[in-house]
Amino acid sequence: MELPKLSIINSTSVQESLTKTDSSDAVIVFFSNKDSLSALAPSTQRHLELDPTFGDDLQLVIDSNLHERLLTVPTGSLTNDFDDVRRFKDAAYATGQRALKMGIRRPVICFADVLKQQQQPSAWTFSELDDYERALEVTMLGFLEAEFEPIDVRRVKQVKSFESLTFVNTAANEVDVETLIKQVSAMEAGRRVCKDIGNPDPEIMSPINIAKYIQEQFAGVENVKVSIMDDIEEIKKNYPLAHAVTRASLAVERHHPRFVHFEYKSPDQSQVKENLYFVGKGVTYDTGGADIKCSGHMRDMSRDKCGAAAVAGFFKTIALLNPTKVNVTGGLALVRNSVGPDMYVSDEVIVSRNGTRVLVGNTDAEGRMVMTDLLCEFKERVLANQAEYPQPSLLFTCATLTGHAIRAYDGYGISLDNGVARQHKVSRRIFDAGHVFADPFEISTLRREDVTCVRPGRSSEDLVSANDQPSTMTNRGHQYPAGFMLQASGLDKHGIDAEVKLGYTHVDIAGSAETTSAVGWSLPRVTGSPILALSGAFLL
Repeated sequence: MELPKLSIINSTSVQESLTKTDSSDAVIVFFSNKDSLSALAPSTQRHLELDPTFGDDLQLVIDSNLHERLLTVPTGSLTNDFDDVRRFKDAAYATGQRALKMGIRRPVICFADVLKQQQQPSAWTFSELDDYERALEVTMLGFLEAEFEPIDVRRVKQVKSFESLTFVNTAANEVDVETLIKQVSAMEAGRRVCKDIGNPDPEIMSPINIAKYIQEQFAGVENVKVSIMDDIEEIKKNYPLAHAVTRASLAVERHHPRFVHFEYKSPDQSQVKENLYFVGKGVTYDTGGADIKCSGHMRDMSRDKCGAAAVAGFFKTIALLNPTKVNVTGGLALVRNSVGPDMYVSDEVIVSRNGTRVLVGNTDAEGRMVMTDLLCEFKERVLANQAEYPQPSLLFTCATLTGHAIRAYDGYGISLDNGVARQHKVSRRIFDAGHVFADPFEISTLRREDVTCVRPGRSSEDLVSANDQPSTMTNRGHQYPAGFMLQASGLDKHGIDAEVKLGYTHVDIAGSAETTSAVGWSLPRVTGSPILALSGAFLL
């Protein structure tokens, strides 16, 4: 789905800016203070006098000196202890949807006061960022999110969208228009790829169809190399833990697994600061396997591919931004955890790519199994290519992994580091970027208990994948899977006391990949998290 034409006008005068936008069909004004609204649009003063509640909600004003169709949009409070830039995101999303229903296609969006306010250094972020320094970008992304419909919708009906979106930057500091539009467009393109993969049902976006979609998205893209592994024997050889998960799906050809690899190299290797490796969990449907999900808990499991969707979307953003300071490698494990005669079961011992004997404790703990061998492969690549790429290497797993993540942090993404990643402040960087881009994260902690709890209890295994309880009923249920992957991949041998130190960060987006609620009995909306947080932390 193509983006509308984006424009930004740097001007402290909204009225002057409007003279440059003759083709607009509405003016949308964001404000936090009603006095600022009436100063900008005097026709609203009479409304405020007659109705004290005017300006509490989004409203249409017809008699305006700015435009015959004026939408006034309150952001709400911006200054209390718990406010953040999501005020802009939420207001922009709701307004964008309302505008489209009204037939508005070419709005001018301006700010009566909110971009002019001088903010104190943030007590939220580790880098003392201004909470609202990205408010303009967040507003732009909110309008773009409002018009987007995923591919399963676009295939069957005409989608209402904006022709153009013009934003008036009234902040004291002018923005670099070309750079900012490039960044916003790239991040939104990445989110759209993520949602196209994450939203549809498990047949439309099966492993095979996801691989085809990715090939289409990256056709003709020269700076990102994409390769697909579809040979079942090769998958079994290279990714034995993932192969075990997908065994039952092999009886149905259209459900066969795929592994996708991405490779991006900076155009200027002398500027590279870090080598990044991302593994995405792409379980296109999770029945739970032999430990089957029951009592309605299987519902929404078509979204268990959102980690892989996020990694694919991140590479779309990378391709468009062409960053110089990072090399980025990615891998998607696209499998289906089905039920059938050949499904893997608890008590099996499966040898990982690393040579680790893994006792299966629960087949519904399949995400860690799916990602571990790819994580091991990337560890091997780093060790093999140290001379060529001597910069610090940071490895990531990205997944809708545990219900415990939602229980612990509700609708927020979570990141947790090993010691090397802590030294590089990886989770802090994700937290800060997520905060200013309205893609907020919480920082969790990987402790010694998360490593020891999966240790063997007998000589027949080296590690145990899980206990026999749901993560929501397990102490540290979102932390210990990272401890398992750390050891099963062999990354535990590359901590802060090792000769070769490798950073590892686990990103659990079970809470943030979707909205926390749905309309009626439907499924929640896929959000595109953590594209914005990752882009802000590592690309911009």
